[in-house]
Amino acid sequence: MNHILLLFGLYFIQGLPYGVQTGFLPVYLRSKGISLASVGAFKLLLLPWFLKGLWAPLVDRFASKASWLRGSVAAMFVTCLFISCIHPDDTAVLCALLFLFNLFSATQDVAVDGLAIQLLDGAELGAGNTAQVVGYKSGAVMASGLTAVEQTLGWTGVFAALAAVYFAALLVLQGRVKDGECTSPDGQTKGDKSARDDYKGHQSALRNVHAEVMNTEGTVWVAVFVLIYKLGSHQSLSKHRF
Repeated sequence: MNHILLLFGLYFIQGLPYGVQTGFLPVYLRSKGISLASVGAFKLLLLPWFLKGLWAPLVDRFASKASWLRGSVAAMFVTCLFISCIHPDDTAVLCALLFLFNLFSATQDVAVDGLAIQLLDGAELGAGNTAQVVGYKSGAVMASGLTAVEQTLGWTGVFAALAAVYFAALLVLQGRVKDGECTSPDGQTKGDKSARDDYKGHQSALRNVHAEVMNTEGTVWVAVFVLIYKLGSHQSLSKHRF
């Protein structure tokens, strides 16, 4: 159960950037007179989520999951601090920081999925999957409602509060997830090495499936269609909000 709560928290903070960009920012920017077309263009900053598979092998091959997790969460903490210090009218800087926010969050997603493989045994997979879905959705929904917080704390207060959440998560990771092993309050540990030994057994098969899929005629065009469809779907939902 301790593992499930840890994963729930990690997936919760992972959902915050999505909620900020699809819920909070569209409402905020429209309230400042930004056009729907410009608001929709901000969805392109979610591109790291579609491309995270390109650097996912690096997360598996280099350093530990704990290191990647601490690094990505620390980077999101710093990014939120920077966003809290800028004026939202500075579009170029805001877009760059939001892109980095999504990049670090997507990297955290890869690392926390790897952590879940290390922590959970077969009997816990169902609960782990529930923690993933509910945690991520809860974080996204909470971040979508930051408009009410902004009316009280302002732009700076919103992102300072998000930075505080990531800082708290960083402290939890420091105490609960260490390099080479994952520690729970009851003293149980699971190491990176044993998890990698299990995982490597599946890598060859996964590579073969990946190669077969990519060599199938029309795969690239289907991927492009899905990307355009998802972006269009989010844009359509955004229009209904206004």
